[in-house]
Amino acid sequence: MFRTRSLIYGILLCTLVFFSAGIYLVRPLWFDEALTVQNFALLDSVESIYFNYVIPNNQILYTVMLHYWIKLYCGLGGIDEWMRLLSLLLAGVTMLYTYRRFRVTFGSGVMAVILITFCCAPPFLLHATALRGYMAGACFTVLALGAALDYVSCGRLRHWIRYFFFSLCSVAVLPSDLLALAGVWFYALPLCGRSFWKNKRFYFLIFTPFAAFFLFYLPIFPQLLQVIRVGSNESWKNPGGVAQAVYLPQLLTYAMLLLPAFSLLNSFRRKKFNWLRSCRAGIWLLPLFPILLLPAPPFPRVFFPLFPLFSLLIAAGLRDFTATFCRLKKRFHKKFWIGGLVILAVSWCCIQQQQELKELFSSRCGGAGRDDFYSPYYLQSGHLPDGTARMISRNETLRQAQAFYLTFNSDPWPLMFYLRLNGISEKPFLFDGPRGMVNELPPNTGVILKSDEDQSLLARRFKGRWKLLFKNDNHQVWSYDL
Repeated sequence: MFRTRSLIYGILLCTLVFFSAGIYLVRPLWFDEALTVQNFALLDSVESIYFNYVIPNNQILYTVMLHYWIKLYCGLGGIDEWMRLLSLLLAGVTMLYTYRRFRVTFGSGVMAVILITFCCAPPFLLHATALRGYMAGACFTVLALGAALDYVSCGRLRHWIRYFFFSLCSVAVLPSDLLALAGVWFYALPLCGRSFWKNKRFYFLIFTPFAAFFLFYLPIFPQLLQVIRVGSNESWKNPGGVAQAVYLPQLLTYAMLLLPAFSLLNSFRRKKFNWLRSCRAGIWLLPLFPILLLPAPPFPRVFFPLFPLFSLLIAAGLRDFTATFCRLKKRFHKKFWIGGLVILAVSWCCIQQQQELKELFSSRCGGAGRDDFYSPYYLQSGHLPDGTARMISRNETLRQAQAFYLTFNSDPWPLMFYLRLNGISEKPFLFDGPRGMVNELPPNTGVILKSDEDQSLLARRFKGRWKLLFKNDNHQVWSYDL
């Protein structure tokens, strides 16, 4: 009976993820994704990817995985949709492992409710289909958590090896995943006992992620320092805004489970201090350290690998609330309570997908240009680099152009990706970037601007004959000649 119920919950979980992720899978690439693919994932070898660590977009282990995933492409469907399936696969591994590992601790019904709520929320679906390493980081962090709990419980070498391996994988995706591994410390620490400093497993728990970090990044340490400088220059400058963008998604995702979640506060009200609950509750505070202490707080998406740990904290509260409720209402069978929560979770997931609600929270989390979770610009209907590329490939004037100039605001990397897919791969692509400004345009150049950009500024910069060829919701395309 237990296995049958678990199988039903597992099938329901996978079905919801598959159908909920559908609209996210078919979206075109955006700036960071196309840059990652063209500059790093398509390099010749793993060694080239590893030593070409020059900007944060090369999330090394994920880039290596994407490199080999692209080689498996068999021609069915679009290549961009195929590449997104890698993150969706990692998302499925994360959810199924979390369910299997913690179903006994929290109950299969409680875990089903929590994971349905989590995996069908916009922040999860966005990163479960992104060509970015944040879902990979979350997956390896959860696997490291399971290994850490096994190690501190029994101290076996094979569990420590698993913990080291998955910690290595996590930091190999993102150096910032050390923060998520700090969440693993907080979660596993109570199992070391109240006098944890006397337990040698505590020291292995703490220092293993650091050992993995230095083992991986020591050969490229100068590049790592340069990447940290680049990342700090591109980060948000508003600590309060970053904190809001990290914590508001938790509030919205679990809005229907807030009452059970608040039962966590009972751990601080008991006469006998609850060491386990109080220690683990500290995971909620981890994002505040880099947000408040670093000169430039990181982007909110950097904290996504912590989100599965937040879901486990909510699960603990829901388990206690469920036990209390069913004990007080003796005639109310637990299966009806869990069934009602499942219906509530699925209904709330559908409500969260309403565009108006996503745009409302997006406006509170940085707006379309900065939002990492709800309605960023690249999820909106006006983001059409693939459509613009198809229109260019069918235009005779542009097919004969000697070169293409793309403004930075036009999203040049996705445009180049889709232009190459549409057969325009031999022409040079010019754009202003970190390597310098374009001084002049060659004759017979196609120029692509964002739809709301002022073309007259370019006309004053590059003297010549300009002609508007077409315009859509995303771009305006001009021909330039001397």
